[in-house]
Amino acid sequence: MPAANPKSLPVPWPENAEVKIHTGGCHCKKIRYEFEHPDIYAMPIVNCNCSICEDRGYLNVFTPEDKFRFTSGSDADMTKYEFGSCNVGHRFCSTCGTSIGPTVVKRGMVIVNTRTIDGIDLERLKLHKVDGRAM
Repeated sequence: MPAANPKSLPVPWPENAEVKIHTGGCHCKKIRYEFEHPDIYAMPIVNCNCSICEDRGYLNVFTPEDKFRFTSGSDADMTKYEFGSCNVGHRFCSTCGTSIGPTVVKRGMVIVNTRTIDGIDLERLKLHKVDGRAM
């Protein structure tokens, strides 16, 4: 199956999906967060082949900005990195370097790197290939 075009992102939530609160954070625990999203294991997880997603090992889910909250630390405690068109602001813990995930300001979305979600079982994820190299 060919990889999807990144312009099709974010992956839409199913109608009437039960939304859960997921928690996670960085390695050193300076940054902690919670966000609302349907069951992580029931939704497609974005496995993009663009240079930064591949280099950082991102496996991403999208949630609206107003559904993402810091419970420890803040956006100000993270280092930001933007490149290309600067539409996506990649965020890293300034202490341990963990990539929490980017924000997509123009779309009002936060992308969460599923590898930072508490207790995540990577083997259970349903990966959705996205051809970010084509952009």
